[in-house]
Amino acid sequence: MGAVGDHSGTPTADAMADRRGHPRTGFGWYLRALMERQGYLSDGELETDSGVSASLIARYRSGEVTPTAQNLRRLAPWLGVRLGDLLVESGLATPEELGMVTVDEAGPDVDPAISDAQRHLADPRLPDSAKDSLRTTLQGAMVYWHQQLDRTQPRRRPSPRPAGIART
Repeated sequence: MGAVGDHSGTPTADAMADRRGHPRTGFGWYLRALMERQGYLSDGELETDSGVSASLIARYRSGEVTPTAQNLRRLAPWLGVRLGDLLVESGLATPEELGMVTVDEAGPDVDPAISDAQRHLADPRLPDSAKDSLRTTLQGAMVYWHQQLDRTQPRRRPSPRPAGIART
């Protein structure tokens, strides 16, 4: 038998969690994490801002229903993400369909760290000051890396002078 409550009839924390339902899908966990990151303590708070009903938000989180593009459009600004991010996470679209990824089969693989930096620099939600800080950090890291590389390279010996050339 599930946790119904204590003998006084008051629901226990476990019983309340069962009623709220833990996310059962990847999108449900994603939505829950976004809500927490933005400070939403309940589906009702998000409903107040977005206009999407709390019961529907709960059903999205539980995986009971797939969200509509229209409701994702209403939720995105309040969750601090792009509509495309929600469409991809919910399974309504792929990054390629939305032009979020370019497929360049001829080009070399890009290191994930570089891709991550490029993604942040292209993010329209980040203020210019944050992007400038990232650029400065990357430039400093490159200078440091070159200095370290120079220290590990064997020193080149001067090339010998051709015979017959005198020192001046």
